[in-house]
Amino acid sequence: MVDLLKPVGYDPLMSQDLYLHQWCQYRHLTLSQLSDQSGIELETLQSVQNGSVDPSLSLLGSLAHQLHIPTSWLHSDPQAVQRLWNDPDEEQPELPTDHSIDPIFERLIQAHRQHSELFALLTSLVHFGDPQLIRAAQVNLQSLSKQIRPTTVPWGSRPSGHFEPPSD
Repeated sequence: MVDLLKPVGYDPLMSQDLYLHQWCQYRHLTLSQLSDQSGIELETLQSVQNGSVDPSLSLLGSLAHQLHIPTSWLHSDPQAVQRLWNDPDEEQPELPTDHSIDPIFERLIQAHRQHSELFALLTSLVHFGDPQLIRAAQVNLQSLSKQIRPTTVPWGSRPSGHFEPPSD
């Protein structure tokens, strides 16, 4: 019966893919503290965390609200979300605390509008590309990303022997 529902978007493993424990750790909360703040019984949260109960959308919304994240982020590891949101060279990256909309999704929509051809190419590559091609694209994009970032080390404090002409 599950196979019949799969084409319409049913995912029986959805509740097992929650990162509730990781989000609690990220926000420096115990499950007990989350229970106290949200008014949701600790036993319910434990059942959601271990995947033995399929949480309702309203329950997920309440949890996301208390964790100050969009509901969709409950299905992603906080570190993965952080990598998407922040500059990888930041020492103390922080996620936004606005939980009403998904700011990463908003950025994707904006990128799609501004760079539709590039967005279409990347989407096609991710969906249909060979893993080696995807890895090559990833390495090249990371290299390009590093080239466009401004230098963060002041000129006077660079290690001796490091030469990079100042950009005037």
